Amino acid sequence: MDVDVKPDIATLEINADVKPDVQTVDSDNEMGDGCVDGRIGTLVVLKSGAVKMKIGDILFDVTQGADCSFLRGLLAVDVRGANSTAHLLGNIETQLLCTPDLDSIA
Repeated sequence: MDVDVKPDIATLEINADVKPDVQTVDSDNEMGDGCVDGRIGTLVVLKSGAVKMKIGDILFDVTQGADCSFLRGLLAVDVRGANSTAHLLGNIETQLLCTPDLDSIA
């Protein structure tokens, strides 16, 4: 039986080949915090198949949410310039919940 081993979040780092270089990314980020737009964290998949998400120094448990009986879609809206456009990225079939892993906070 595979036992989950909690990753040491202090040593968990994003590989350089995955994370874009902040200096070469378009500087439309209004937060001014050096973060790349659209990136909020890193997914960690354990041997058992359990999924964790690391956002900053906090580790979250990722689980499947409740099923919905209605159609939901994901849109990307571009409001830059004179003509606004919306692009349907696809239908949302599964909902995921992220809850803080309290053992990693303490």
